[in-house]
Amino acid sequence: MSFGAPALSAGQAESASQSQSTSDTVYVPDLVKPETVEESESEILLKEGPDIKVRFGKSLKEFEIDKDWDRGDFSVSPSVSFDRVDGLSLFMHEQFSNPEKLYPRIHLIEGYAFESKKWRYRLDFEQPLFSPQSFSFGASVYLITDTFDEDLTGGVENTLSSLFLKKDYRDYFEREGASVFAKQRFMRWNSVTVQYTEDTYRSVDSISKGLFYRHSRQFRANPPVNEGKWATVTAQYELDSREDEQTGPTKHRHRLEYENGRHKDEPCIEYTRLAADLRTYLNLSPGQHLSCRIKLGATPSGTLPFQKEFYVGGIGTLAAHDYKEFRGDHMVLFNAEYAIDVVKRFRVILLTDIGKAWYGRDALKDQSLEMDVGIGAGLDEGVKIFASKTPREEGSDVVWTLRLQKTF
Repeated sequence: MSFGAPALSAGQAESASQSQSTSDTVYVPDLVKPETVEESESEILLKEGPDIKVRFGKSLKEFEIDKDWDRGDFSVSPSVSFDRVDGLSLFMHEQFSNPEKLYPRIHLIEGYAFESKKWRYRLDFEQPLFSPQSFSFGASVYLITDTFDEDLTGGVENTLSSLFLKKDYRDYFEREGASVFAKQRFMRWNSVTVQYTEDTYRSVDSISKGLFYRHSRQFRANPPVNEGKWATVTAQYELDSREDEQTGPTKHRHRLEYENGRHKDEPCIEYTRLAADLRTYLNLSPGQHLSCRIKLGATPSGTLPFQKEFYVGGIGTLAAHDYKEFRGDHMVLFNAEYAIDVVKRFRVILLTDIGKAWYGRDALKDQSLEMDVGIGAGLDEGVKIFASKTPREEGSDVVWTLRLQKTF
């Protein structure tokens, strides 16, 4: 596979071929602007001739072509994970990207799960057009043990919890299939993605006995999913300003998603799913921080497959309730954390969780939302411990939670 100069389209290649046979005309892709005005025509096009035209009719000095054709960054790295269905898994990651060029972005993951004795892989391909940070399209193929619970715990956090506490806070299924997508980025922080996916879902069992200790304690059973072949169309809008230092004291991460899915073997089984995840992070002062999140979910039509249902309860949602205590095809959740820096990087955190999940579009008026409150302490980007309880239930137990990352 060659990662040289960006490939010309068929029309551009034909134009270039015709021009070279009749005159000294060269068509170049619309890359990035040169950093200096001193760049000469000979440096850019290596003395192709005085009569030079540029695609889109721009001045030649608006373009820069690297004579050495920087081939981007290629990296190889290993990773390890542990969960209750695959046990110990070892993976290799090969990645190619160049954020300043119109080169494809490729990420390949392959690995082996030792307890389930299965090979896993995923290949992601993305090709930017026009500019590295505007429009792109891509595709993925995969055979993986997957989960929709990434928002509850991070990969490292869940692996350590499964290894040392024998608590796995994710539910799993096997997913095999492929997807294609188109993505448009605009106005610095915004993006819209449209994706078509065809997946085969399979249920998996909890088979791991653990590695280090507590062999007498069993992992929680892994729930079954609605199996078979599913085709889904997804449209997603996302705004994310968290990494932009110019946004001031307030940062946002919002995501709106529309999904329509149908069972390919039984076309009469179809659903429409709407989800929203709205997060705001506010620095009230150099030592005070407020983080808020609202999650909403609805099912305007059809019946959701089990793996696509909404849930509330336990880690990352209602901290003092049981894990996924409430499930349904509709959901509302509000989380707020107020943090005070006591010393450098160490903070005290007050939290409030309100929410519930339920079945039925008309059942909202009958819902009584659950509420938890709690207090925690720990490092901003490290270990934190929380104590939470349900104030509406007299004599409710205090639930302790150890976190290695932020709740949201």
